[in-house]
Parts: sequence; structure tokens; C-alpha cells
Amino acid sequence: MKTLTRLALTVSLLTVATAANAQNGYSAAGYYAAPQAQAAYAQQQANAQAWAAYNAQQANAQAWSNYYAQQAAAQQAAAQRAAAQRAAAAAPNGGNSQIRFDGRFASLGQTAPQALQFAVYAANTLQNKPYVLGGGHRNIEDSAYDCSSSTSYILIKAGLLNRCLSSKEFATYGEAGAGRFITIWVKPGEHVFMTICGLRMDTSGQVTGEGPRWRTKGRSYAGFSPRHPFGM
Repeated sequence: MKTLTRLALTVSLLTVATAANAQNGYSAAGYYAAPQAQAAYAQQQANAQAWAAYNAQQANAQAWSNYYAQQAAAQQAAAQRAAAQRAAAAAPNGGNSQIRFDGRFASLGQTAPQALQFAVYAANTLQNKPYVLGGGHRNIEDSAYDCSSSTSYILIKAGLLNRCLSSKEFATYGEAGAGRFITIWVKPGEHVFMTICGLRMDTSGQVTGEGPRWRTKGRSYAGFSPRHPFGM
């Protein structure tokens, strides 16, 4: 009888304890599920970090790809400019069939742009002018010219310049590179000359002190940078 009483009491106590644990959210399944949830959460965080690192790596790779593409494009553009300069230097009298030269004066076809027509006409008017350093800088119409004033004179008459420039100032004139019709070749502080449709207009060439003339004899372009009027 006492044994049965003890068993009944034990069962009652276990029932009460189980009910209490259930009320407080504790159970064997809940106890073992908690570490699993923590592990899943930790794995989720690790996956998120891994994806963040991957995305950062991809963005960095794309940035380097863009950088290399920009460098390649810049090198290609530089190579094209250099090739154009070499071609102009190698054939200063070619490159444009619009211009004709009879040994003293040049002329253009009727379809040539008006500014180009004016430039050639102005260059023709300088063919008998002597060279004088500083000539043509104070007065546009003068009895003698130097390299920069004769170049300025032609551009002014063509409506492509509004005042006489020095060879140093020509280093920032217009746009960099050889032009379609007119190219100014500049060695700042030393010399400047021009080519119109490939025909060179220069104060140096055959005879010292001869002044501005159309030149067909080749010359060195080393150290000169090409520039051109906007649109020309």
C-alpha cells in the first residue's frame, strides 16, 4: 500500500513538473533546437559575409578592367596622333589635292571653304616680303615680317585670329593636333610656321632672311607640336 502511494505521488510530481516546463516554453525538443537555430544563424551570417566579399572583389575587378580599357584607349589615341604627325612631316606638300602651286603662288579649287581661300590669298601677298625680327607685330600691314607675325597675318586675314601672336603664344592656339586644312607647327619661343593643305608657308627654308614664302623643300619637324584652328 505504501509503495503504491509513493508511485502515485511520483507520477503526480512528474506531471506537475512537465506542465510547468511546458508553460515556460521548455521541452526536450526546444532545448535541442536552440543550438541548431544558432548554428543556422551563424551559417547565414557567414554566407552573407562571403557574398559581400565576392561582390567587393567583382567591383574591384571591374574597376581595374575600366582602368586598363581607358589606358589602352589613351595609348591608341596617342599612337594615332603620332602617326598623323609623322605622315605630315614625311609628306609636307601632300595630303590635300585642293591646293595648287605654280612655283610662287598657290591657289585653291572653288569648292574650298572661304576661310581657306582667304588664308591662301593672304599668304600669296607675303611672297615678296623680307624677314625682319619683330616686323608685323606692331602693325598688321607692314613692310616685313617674322615667323610668328606672318603666321598671324594669314590667320587674321582668314578670320581665324584676332591679333598677332608670338611663337610662345601659338603653343596654346586653337586645338592640339594636325588640322584637316591648316596646321600650325610650333616650337615655343623659337619658331612657328604653317601648312595649308599640306603646302608649307615658312620664313626659313632656302635662303636666310628671305622672309615668308611657300616652301616645297623638306625640313625637320623635330621638336615642333602641331595645332590647328577650330574647325580647320
